[in-house]
Parts: sequence; C-alpha cells; structure tokens
Amino acid sequence: MKKTSLILALGTALLCFVSTSCIMRQYPASKRTVSVRGTGSIPVEADRAIIVLSVITTAKDAGTAASQNADKMNKVQDAVIAAGGSRENISTENYTIYQEYDYVKDRRVPGEYRVSNQIKVYLKDKSLASTVIDAAIKAGANSLSSLSFSVSNPELAIKQARTLAVQNAQEAANLIAGTTGSELGKVLKIDEVNNDYAAPMAKMYGNTMYESAATADSETPVQSGKINFTVTVNATFELK
Repeated sequence: MKKTSLILALGTALLCFVSTSCIMRQYPASKRTVSVRGTGSIPVEADRAIIVLSVITTAKDAGTAASQNADKMNKVQDAVIAAGGSRENISTENYTIYQEYDYVKDRRVPGEYRVSNQIKVYLKDKSLASTVIDAAIKAGANSLSSLSFSVSNPELAIKQARTLAVQNAQEAANLIAGTTGSELGKVLKIDEVNNDYAAPMAKMYGNTMYESAATADSETPVQSGKINFTVTVNATFELK
C-alpha cells in the first residue's frame, strides 16, 4: 500500500515537472455590483445662426436663366454683407440647371430652363439673422430652405453635463444600495454613451418661396431659444 502511494506521488510530481501549467490558484468569490445609467443636461443660449437660401430663376434658354440668376445672386450676397454678414462666411451649397417639361394632350413638351443657386450664410452673431434674411429677400432671394442655431463654445457646457451625468449615476446607485441594505463601494467601470453634443438646432422652412419679396415691410421675427447639451454614462459600482 505504501509502495502504491509512493508511485502515485512520484507520478504527480513528474507530471507537474513536465507541464509548467500545473499551478494551484485560489479564485476569490464574485463581487456584488450594481450597474446604473446617469444623464446630465445643460441648456445653453444659442449665439450663432446658419441660414440656407436660394435664388431661383427661369427663362426660355439656359444661358438667360443662368445670367439672370448670377445677377440676382450677386445682389443677394452684397445685401447679406451689407446687413452684417461676411463674404468668407458665405458658401455655395448647391447649383442646378435643368429644363422643365409640360404635358399637352398627353405629349411631353419642353418648357423653360430653371436655375437654382443655393448658398449657406454663417452668422457669428445670431441677432443679425432677421436683418440678413430680410435683406436677402429684398435683394432677390426667393427660397429659404432652413434656419438653424448653434453655440460657439460648447466645451464648458459639455463638461458640466458630464459632471451631472456622473453625479446622477452615483445617486441612483446609492439609492439602490441603500434599498437593498448594502453600502456603495468604489466605481469599477464607467462608460460615456449616447451623447448629444448639441448639433445645430434647426428651424426648417420647407423651401419657402417668396413671390414678392421686395414688398415686405415687417422684420422677420426670429427666436433662437436654448440648445441642450446632454451626456449619458453607464456606471458599475461595487456593493459592500
């Protein structure tokens, strides 16, 4: 019996010597944790504006339509600059020329040429939006696609929203821990997810067409409102 035990012991020792993976480990019991989601949001007054507008002209031939469009667009851009905009903050968004068609007695008949020149006007001062829109319309702009607002310096708002999100997550975890008779331990993991760093807030006008812009007397009312910067985090805490 002793001889058999000795052989088994020698066999085990030899196996451990040959295989370096023969290591004894003691694993701790799994930690109790709680996972929560926290959200923080900071509203900030918009201070920038982006206006997208167009000059649309039609004529029997493409050259005439394009020439008329260029003349009007030059006047529109000059008017925008005179109203407080700057040339370097005006950019062409889209330019199209195409021929329209009509149907006469079920027959497709060529119509006039339509030219559309769309520009984007970026204003560093949102208070100029009304003045710029009215000036552009009076100068010949006859389509307004959109008006949007943004914040020039969002970094501080993002930091504040992030802090609120973490605090919100910790409050939720504390509540859950207390309700279950536990104490909240250290944070084990935290991830920032689903964050909305305030894309420009748009007020769409659906390609509003202006038939008689030059007769407009009242100033266009524009209200920007506030933009929310939102941060969401997922956090896992230890329970004691």
